[in-house]
This record gives sequence, C-alpha cells and structure tokens, in this order.
Amino acid sequence: MIYAAFTVWLILTVFAGIGVYRMWAGLGKPAQVNWALLPGTLVSQMAYIFGCLITGGEIKNAKMVPAKGDSGGGEPKTSDSHSLKVVGPLVASLMALVACGASILAVHKAMGKPVIERFSGSESSWFFAGSPKAELPKDLPGSWDQGWELIEQQVELVKHTSETWWGLNWKNWRVALFVYLGICLAVRLGPVSRPIRPTLGAVCAIAGVIAIIGTVNKDFANLIDTIWPLLTYVWATLLTLLTGTLVIRGLLTLWRILTGKDKGLQKKQG
Repeated sequence: MIYAAFTVWLILTVFAGIGVYRMWAGLGKPAQVNWALLPGTLVSQMAYIFGCLITGGEIKNAKMVPAKGDSGGGEPKTSDSHSLKVVGPLVASLMALVACGASILAVHKAMGKPVIERFSGSESSWFFAGSPKAELPKDLPGSWDQGWELIEQQVELVKHTSETWWGLNWKNWRVALFVYLGICLAVRLGPVSRPIRPTLGAVCAIAGVIAIIGTVNKDFANLIDTIWPLLTYVWATLLTLLTGTLVIRGLLTLWRILTGKDKGLQKKQG
C-alpha cells in the first residue's frame, strides 16, 4: 500500500510544481521565473536533452531561458524528434525526473539536515510543542471521513511548513541555500510546456521499479521510509508556495477591482 501512496504523492508533487510555475509566470514574466529557478531549470533541461539524445532524438533548438520577446514563454524550448515515438519521450521525461530527484537527495545530504530535522519535529523547538509529526500518510484514504481527514492534514502541513521556515536560522548560509535549491528543484520536477503524459508514465515506472525491488529485497524496502520525510518536505514546500501564491494573486485581483484597474471586469460589466 505504501508504494501506491508513494506513486500518488509523487504525481501530486509533479502537478503542484506545474501549478506553482504557472502561477508565478502569471504574476511576472516566464523568463524571470526561469532565471529565478535557474539551478532547477538547468538540471531538468540538461537531463531531458540527454534523454532525447540517447533515444535517438534530434535536438534542433534548446534554450535554458527564453530570449526577450520570445513568443511562447513558459518553459525553455527544446525542439526534438524521437525515432522512438513512445519510448523516447518517456525515457527523456524519466531522466529529467530522476535528475531532479537525485539532486534533491544530494542537496539534502550536503546541507539539508537542519531544515529537515526541524520540519520533521526531530529537533526540539517551541514551534512544535504539542504539534503532530509532519509526515504524509503512507496509506490512501479508504472512506469519506478519511478523505476529509487527509485534507485537514494538508492544511496543518502548510501551517507547519510556514512555522518551520519562520523558525530557521537564516544566518546559516547552508540553510538558506538548501531552501532555495529545494524550491528550484521541486518546482522543476514537473514539466511546464512539455507533454505531461510521458512524465506521469515515468512516475509510474519509478514507483513500479521501487515496488518490485522492495518486494524482493527487504533492505531496499526501507529506502521508502528513509526518503519519506524528504518527500513530505518537498510536497509541503510546493503546497505552501501554491497556497501563498493563490492568496497573493487573490489580493492583487481584489486591489485591481477596488482601484478600477481590472479592465477585463469593466468590459464584462459594460
């Protein structure tokens, strides 16, 4: 059951990354967002290009960041033609997903311990006095009540993440760098303008391989328990960013309406 939950949460994380990117692109310019997320953009795009090349894809035009005035905006463009029509995009998306995931693990190992310990509640702090342990459920909800309980847990998780960031020692450059790189790589887990179906297929393939190996090798099965706090943190980060961005966009829209700057609304009323 834990493997099914892992697959679902990973898919939701990919969609959350897409949502955060597009919300940010709506607030500013796609090129600005790409520059802000440059470490994650480089990892994702270079891995995707490599996946295209090893499956026979021809890279005609690849841009890390769209040029000024470049139509299409969104994600940096990669024009490719795969000789393997189905397997090619799947492998390329798999490479991008694995590269971002591996980079998150590497960054966490290098400098993420203080953040994850505080987030998971392993580090004693007055912020977490009496708070439940921050962890995604390892079982999918099987009833209506469990579904609503899961939603309540996500609201608590957003609150918990906000308190974690508030209580961090931002004077420690490792903490600030880990949070920044974690955001960049988490957002770039999801494709923006590339087809979503190959990425979803790649997620299922990763979960399937982990499930098979975990069934055969009991020691490997502990890997899920080991990375679960990090998966929880990545999901909670994206959920918090998505919630915060929605609030900001709502306030900006309300301000435009109150100040009469929402031309679209004025046209509809006229």
